[in-house]
Amino acid sequence: MARTQTTVRIRRPAAVVFDAIERHGRVNDPAWEPEVLAVEPLATGPLRVGSRVAMTRRDGGRTHTTTYEVTAFDPPRRLAIRHVDGPMDFALEFRVEPVTDAETDVTATVDMSPRGKLRVLAPVFALTGPRRNARISAAMVKAIEASTAAEPAGEALAPA
Repeated sequence: MARTQTTVRIRRPAAVVFDAIERHGRVNDPAWEPEVLAVEPLATGPLRVGSRVAMTRRDGGRTHTTTYEVTAFDPPRRLAIRHVDGPMDFALEFRVEPVTDAETDVTATVDMSPRGKLRVLAPVFALTGPRRNARISAAMVKAIEASTAAEPAGEALAPA
């Protein structure tokens, strides 16, 4: 299994950052990851442990849909998912840590392991995973900072 971990700093309060990550789990934002074409929750209501979402993406010229399930939901600190089908065992965890009232560190940890015939590509995923995680994390920072208002100093939103 290949594991990659990237930590980025976002110039927004932790509650705002967590809300943006949670919203991204329900509504596609191509600014984060252009390969993702659509996300569709499979039930109504807010995300919670056990929620499932269908994600359609295009990788290597092929379009496929996979289902992921929320495995941890602890606002405003942690959100984790795992794919329940598809060609890989794949898990993603976001840990959200306030640095100041207006800045937050987000650590994204990805565990992936190809299944079946794709197992021969495991070394390739191990080499490309860190670069991909860093690219997506940098895009996440830009998307969150662009889509949320900066709070004036001393007036950060209180965690919900």
